[in-house]
Amino acid sequence: MATSSKSNAETMANELAHSLEATMGRLQNIWDEIGIMEEQRKDRRKVVLHHLQALLEEMVAEEENLRTRLLQSVEDCGKELLKISKELHVPVYEPEEGLSILTLEKELRTRVDTLAKEKHDRMKQLSSLREKEQQLCDALCTTPFYIAPDTVPSNDQLAKLRQHISTLQTEKNTRQEVFLETKVKIITFLDNLDLTPNSSFERDVVCEDEESFVLSSENMAALQALCAELEKKQNDLIALASDLRIQVTTLWDRLMIEQAERDAFNKDNQGFKPRVLKALRDEIERCRELKLQNIRRYVEGLRAEITQLWNKCYFSQEQRNQFTEFFSDDFTEDLLEIHDQQVARLKQYYDSNRDILKFVEKWEDLWKKMLEFERRANDPSRYNNRGGGLLQEEKERKKVHKLLPKVEEEVSRAIKEYEQKTGQPFLVDGCPFLDYVRAQWNKHNEEKEQEKHRRHLAKAKQLEEEQKNGSKPATTPKRRFLTTPTKTPTKRKKTPKTPGNRLPKNRPPLPGSGLRKALAERNTPDRSHGFSTSTLSGVSSGTSTSLMSCGTYSEFSREVRTNCRSSAIPMSPDEEVVHL
Repeated sequence: MATSSKSNAETMANELAHSLEATMGRLQNIWDEIGIMEEQRKDRRKVVLHHLQALLEEMVAEEENLRTRLLQSVEDCGKELLKISKELHVPVYEPEEGLSILTLEKELRTRVDTLAKEKHDRMKQLSSLREKEQQLCDALCTTPFYIAPDTVPSNDQLAKLRQHISTLQTEKNTRQEVFLETKVKIITFLDNLDLTPNSSFERDVVCEDEESFVLSSENMAALQALCAELEKKQNDLIALASDLRIQVTTLWDRLMIEQAERDAFNKDNQGFKPRVLKALRDEIERCRELKLQNIRRYVEGLRAEITQLWNKCYFSQEQRNQFTEFFSDDFTEDLLEIHDQQVARLKQYYDSNRDILKFVEKWEDLWKKMLEFERRANDPSRYNNRGGGLLQEEKERKKVHKLLPKVEEEVSRAIKEYEQKTGQPFLVDGCPFLDYVRAQWNKHNEEKEQEKHRRHLAKAKQLEEEQKNGSKPATTPKRRFLTTPTKTPTKRKKTPKTPGNRLPKNRPPLPGSGLRKALAERNTPDRSHGFSTSTLSGVSSGTSTSLMSCGTYSEFSREVRTNCRSSAIPMSPDEEVVHL
């Protein structure tokens, strides 16, 4: 590089010397033509030399000035580059070694321009984001995302700021929705309660524009508290109105107020507004005055209510007799007060033991269903139902028999917990629950035995009458699905009644009469022959009479297959078709 520069300098010097020599030669010729003296020529040569030296010095000075400016620019760009790199949190640029001043200055200046543009973009983004954030912070009354002032934010900080703004926007939308929903509720509560906004906060919520409400955490908490307070007031009024209506209805029932009068009052006083509550209180006061004027009718209403509560609490007759005032005919205010107190005690007892009494009631319902199923099982007409009712009835019966012991266990467990907790026995119909259950079973078994004995006596009486008077012919029940013959059967010719065709008065018994007698004996109550009653189960008394009236064994067999429906007696193929 140095050799090349030296060679270029020598070439330039030779060119300058040649140009100077040519120029001086031209000046010399001009001077000769002009006739300039030698002394003047010397002065003119000095001037030429002075100009040449001044020009060269000026050129050198300018180049040195350029070098100085380039070096200063390099220094300034380096400082600026270092500063911006620190502000932008980017690595400082390190130039390559051996670069010329001009190249170095250009590189540094380019780097500075690039980083300065990035700094400008970041500050512009920061300003835009700050504006959005400030609006959200003002609406939510919260603090902005912290970025040190007079600093250039990093890309990571800008990303966090965007995320913060997104979170604030979501929170604002959520609070705005909650505010609108709560505002509607508050307006509804105020309308239901006949109230107007009193405080400045309530007026801001109800009357001001929705956008002007500050959605701060404190305001949202106060908003929820206001809504909860109004809702509690409404619920209290609803409960109070319900309690007043119960009192009014109770008084109406005891005073036997007509339904038309009740409907008119209820129609005009619906809801729970203060006006309605006042009307209910006034009605209660009016009914109490009527109560004093109609003590007898009111006491009778109380006694009907006491009877219902006794039944619901499963009180025995002995327990009921302990309330001797129930049977008093001296209708005074004291008697009325005693009955009121008794109703209150019974209601308290029922409410305190509601769960156990519900279990007992459930057991009672299942017990009644079981009794009903047993009653149906003894009804012969139940087999005439071919619509699938018997199958459904059997399923329900099995379900009842399965649930009954489970409910007994539940009741026993609940009563045991009650007795352990209170130290007092829990009585059903005046005795422990299990004793009550055993009494029900014993009563049921006794009734079954009585019914069995009654049927035994009725059957014995019927057989005795048949043996005394002879059996009555029973009409054979019509068979279903019989095919109508296509041809009319030919009438049989009547056999003339001749003395030879008549049976003698002292005729021997017809075929099958011995079997009928044996069957009648087997159906007698003593059952001494051991004939299985399941073989002819479901046969009614009319059917047995029909069997007894058969004249031949074939008729008897056909009647047995038709009416008994027992698997022990096979059918012929034709009879099976007819039976189906």
